[in-house]
Amino acid sequence: MSAIIDTAGRLFRPYTYEKEHEFEQSVVALADQIFGPSTIYVNVKKRVGNDIVTIPDGYVVDMTEPDTPRLFVVENEIVSHDPFKHIGIQMLKFATSFDDARAPVRKFLMSEIATNKSRLSRLEEGTRRSTSRNVDAYLERAVDGDFRGLVVIDEARHELHRVLEKINANISVLELKTFISEDGGRLHQFDTLYDEDEELPLALAAERPGMSQEERAARRQRRASSDTVVVPAREEGFKRVFLGENQWYSIRIGAAMKERIRYIAAYQIAPMSAVTHIAEVKEIRPYQDTGKYVIIFKDPAVELDRPIPVKESKNAPQGPIYVQREKLLGAERLEDAM
Repeated sequence: MSAIIDTAGRLFRPYTYEKEHEFEQSVVALADQIFGPSTIYVNVKKRVGNDIVTIPDGYVVDMTEPDTPRLFVVENEIVSHDPFKHIGIQMLKFATSFDDARAPVRKFLMSEIATNKSRLSRLEEGTRRSTSRNVDAYLERAVDGDFRGLVVIDEARHELHRVLEKINANISVLELKTFISEDGGRLHQFDTLYDEDEELPLALAAERPGMSQEERAARRQRRASSDTVVVPAREEGFKRVFLGENQWYSIRIGAAMKERIRYIAAYQIAPMSAVTHIAEVKEIRPYQDTGKYVIIFKDPAVELDRPIPVKESKNAPQGPIYVQREKLLGAERLEDAM
């Protein structure tokens, strides 16, 4: 069982949520950290129209990339709930009823957002930075997109991933764990919508031991405009899978990034220490029941005209990183695209 000790020496142990309502309160309190400051989280459990056959816990309007607002339907759950009878059936109902419920959902969201000055201000700011003529048109663009679901849960087990894999819909899982000390203090560990806190290369991590809100927002914005994921690969796996099977797997991908990725590039680790190949993405599918993904290539990977090395080996990617294809191909060094 994991435990955490803070700098003051206080011991924090895992906290078990007994009631879903209490867990939902934690999600609401951490909404800006989990989903991002350029989002609106509407925490509601209301029927928004006769076409909605079940009631979601909330909605996230993601405005990180101003001209492509996206809507996520949110289900907050605790691990004690049955992954099939409760979570799976709920998400299946959301997905199958969504197309026929867009108009009442948009109307409901506009009404809820308008009653809160902070939410309305964010919607107006997103609209101002976009090409939409007004907030109604902007919100309509978000609702008219494809269905996207989020399950926020205190522990994501294999059974949950196995159930969601069977549903033919874009559903992602975000984990929110809480730790509590003897004096009642709480610490939270959570996934984020853009997964922007993945491990940085050692040198860059040393330069940025604690990112400010502005730095975090800029990084999230860069991710939102990225279309390429760069993955580190060992020689054996690179030859056998990337080149031999025209795919790459077990990749962790942020919920908001799955539909943005159009290309995948391979960074061959030492002694090559450079990006050498790139492929267009055909499909991204769940990888078994791990919560990670497999990327299927449209065509075999193409070797670049020249390798793109790192400036220093200590800056080599430790995991997937997101960049713009055009910027990557024009870069002298990989850091220039990051």
